[in-house]
This record gives sequence, C-alpha cells and structure tokens, in this order.
Amino acid sequence: MGAEKYEVDLGNLMAFDPSHHFQSVPSSREELAKACIGKGTELVQSIANALFSLPASADPEGPLVKLPPSATRLPREKHFPKPKPPTKWEEFAKMKGIKNRKKDKRVFDEQTDTWKRRYGYDRVNDDRDVPIIEAKMTDEPGEDPFSKRQSEKKQRVEKQEKNRLQNLKQAMKADALPSHVQLAATALPITGTKREVPKKQAEKNLRV
Repeated sequence: MGAEKYEVDLGNLMAFDPSHHFQSVPSSREELAKACIGKGTELVQSIANALFSLPASADPEGPLVKLPPSATRLPREKHFPKPKPPTKWEEFAKMKGIKNRKKDKRVFDEQTDTWKRRYGYDRVNDDRDVPIIEAKMTDEPGEDPFSKRQSEKKQRVEKQEKNRLQNLKQAMKADALPSHVQLAATALPITGTKREVPKKQAEKNLRV
C-alpha cells in the first residue's frame, strides 16, 4: 500500500488513512492486535519518509529538520480555564493601591545570629527559638506567654483557612477552577473549618 494514500501532518507528527476500515467482527483479539500493529507500522513509516524528505541541517548529534506548522486541529482534553474572581485581599489591595513586592526567601534571624527561611521549617522568629518573652503591661497576671503565643498563632491559622475556603467557594461559583481542584474542593467544608463526612459526589463532578 503506497504512502500517497495516507494523510500526514508533520506539525503534529501524525498520519492516518481515511479510507481504511477494520473488520467489524474480527476473528480473534490476536488477529485484531496484529492488524493494528501492521497498520500502525505503515503509518509510522510514512511519517519517517516525510521527515527525511524535508531539508535538513548538519548537527553533531545528527541531521536536524524544522517541522512545518500543524495542519490538524486537535481537541483539548481540558476546557480553557476561566479567570478566578479576586479574593477579598486582592480587592482591598486594588482599592488601596497596594502592590505586591517579592520578598527574599531568607531572612537574618537576630535571635540565632544566622540566616533562616522566611516561612516553613526552621524559619525566622520560630517560637522554639524564643527563650524569653518580654512581659507587657496588658498581660494577665499568671498568664503563660508561650501558651498565649501558640493560641494566637492557632487563631491566625484558622482564620487563614476560613478565608481560603471562602475564596475557594467563590471560585467554584464562578466555575473558575480546574476539574481536579473542583473535585477536591467539593469534599471540603466550605462554610467552616470543622471537617464533615463528604457526601456522595454527583456524576458531573466526577467527569474530567
């Protein structure tokens, strides 16, 4: 069978035979697999023949060819992502004219006299590196400043998580999340921080 019967798209390194049809009822799976391998071999050979017909330039690793623009429009597996709605902080920053500035990942820690990470493990101003906390006039008598510091940190984390879930809920309403993120988000408690047993997902949320 001649290669002229194949349609070759070198831009996508793709070839197909529009006139070929497999038997509707193959004799066996082995025969069908053998026929597919044979047809695939012919198509790959047609792509190779078309590549070697292009003008090539010399290279130490071998000849190089420049592929032409693709001629076949392939369907997308995922839909085009929609722009996410701005978060409350982004709206506030835009209203106040606040611009984000990129911060250095490492900061000098005066407590340990070393350079440390700004966030994460072994970060700067880590509570475990604070041997003494200076008392304030507003502190309650007998209150443990270390426990108070941990409690305030826990409250900040819970507030940040609540804001994150609210932003996620807003993005879900606008249908601006990728499918895998949207599926994971449906199992999260959007209205609070207390985890609940996730309900059975609808079929439309399980589709990719």
